[in-house]
Amino acid sequence: MKQTTDNARLWIIENRAGPANAPSYEAEMRASKPEWPRGDPKVIYTPDSANYGRFKVAGKIEGEDQSPTVSLAKRYDEKLSTLLRIRKTACDIDAQIRMGRCYNPTDMARGWTKILVLEAISPAGWSIGGDLNVFEPKDRDMLTDEMKFTGENLFEIVRMIYAEQAKTDIVAEVVDIAICDSVQCGSCGTPSDGCQKVFAITKVNSGSPGLPAELIYSGNQGGTWGDVIVDSLHINDDPTGLACVGPYVVIISQAGLDHHYAEAADILTETETWTEVTGYNAAGGPNAIFALTPNHIWVVGQGGYVYKLTDITATVTAANIQDAGSATTQALNAIHGYDELNLVAVGANNAVIFTNDGVTWAAVTGPAPAVALNAVWMRSETEWFVGDAGGNLWYTRNSGTTWVAKAFPGSGSGVVEDIQFSNDTVGFMSHTTAAGKGRILRTIDGGYSWVVAPEGDTSVPDNDKLNALAVCPYDVNLVFAAGLNTNAVDGIIIKGYGS
Repeated sequence: MKQTTDNARLWIIENRAGPANAPSYEAEMRASKPEWPRGDPKVIYTPDSANYGRFKVAGKIEGEDQSPTVSLAKRYDEKLSTLLRIRKTACDIDAQIRMGRCYNPTDMARGWTKILVLEAISPAGWSIGGDLNVFEPKDRDMLTDEMKFTGENLFEIVRMIYAEQAKTDIVAEVVDIAICDSVQCGSCGTPSDGCQKVFAITKVNSGSPGLPAELIYSGNQGGTWGDVIVDSLHINDDPTGLACVGPYVVIISQAGLDHHYAEAADILTETETWTEVTGYNAAGGPNAIFALTPNHIWVVGQGGYVYKLTDITATVTAANIQDAGSATTQALNAIHGYDELNLVAVGANNAVIFTNDGVTWAAVTGPAPAVALNAVWMRSETEWFVGDAGGNLWYTRNSGTTWVAKAFPGSGSGVVEDIQFSNDTVGFMSHTTAAGKGRILRTIDGGYSWVVAPEGDTSVPDNDKLNALAVCPYDVNLVFAAGLNTNAVDGIIIKGYGS
């Protein structure tokens, strides 16, 4: 169905998308002329050595990427102007032009089929469109107040389809999953949109004969799948996490007190060599890993241990231990960082520790006394999401000084397993219900509201739980979920993608 102007409505989020900022339905406000310009490229020439008066193309300088813009307008009436107020505060807002045809446009969760999002738009200048008063009757007209905005990002949200992947390759529960890719136009390798290379790690296969953990992989976003044995893992050691670290895929194991790495490019051709790295403290076996860059890697584990690694190929030593259980002695289950200075880790018995210098860790009181915390996402230095084993989602906007429960359908029972955000607006959560069924929820307003997937008429494949999610910053309409299949024996991978 082609889009027409009468089937679009505007929502704005003042102070930007976030768990405490309610979207506002602006039915009488108009959005016009969204643009995302890009400067002209500059072609570099060199003289043609074989012909006078001719030149060859020697290269090209890409045009400068510019900021997206949009104009908002509203009928000027006797009420205070929303746009003038926004101009006076000069604070960023988010704009969402929601489009649909057979839905209720006031339904924030499902009343749309497509959304055009402009993030972090700043007011450029307010004006009245037209003359405030006129000399003659023929010049009478409606008044509008108008403002042009310049933003930081523009993208589309659509409804998603969910399908099971790699059915014949998975023989054990999938522990973790990640997308290890970047945008590549083809000049330095195979072209990619940045979301093609997917890797997932399973538990050991306890069948007969028993096999070490397997790495499940795809180089084409799930078009085809393969699997390789992580042969450096001890045959009975279950992995506990996976991360992309530079050119490597890295697997950690609490049982083995080690991590294992191989080059992603070699895994995709099944020519990889796995290498074991030891040295983790016996009291602090690794449970979770977060890699910000190839030189900024954190691993958290048993006993409240926190390790900082700068070379994933080097043996772990005492020098890599940032905290040996001083901030907390509880087992740490998850870690996420906003940048190289600001990170948060959560764990058993309501444990929350954080650092704001990338080195020194301190404890803060968590949101759920005596409850294990399983998932964490850091949206900014001070705004964090945490999910717990009681099925609750929490957020703080002041680094854990106070916590607010964020309700979602089914909250308060089951388990929140993982939280992943594609960008500031779109995020995903995996939740296991009290009945032992895994679900995926999506937010399109920065965590203010969460909707059980899918929004459309398709269904999410049945499963017992989804341990981990993988998202791609280049495509907000893509998620991979991994966990335990409905038979409670083998694993499952689910792909959600834009329809």
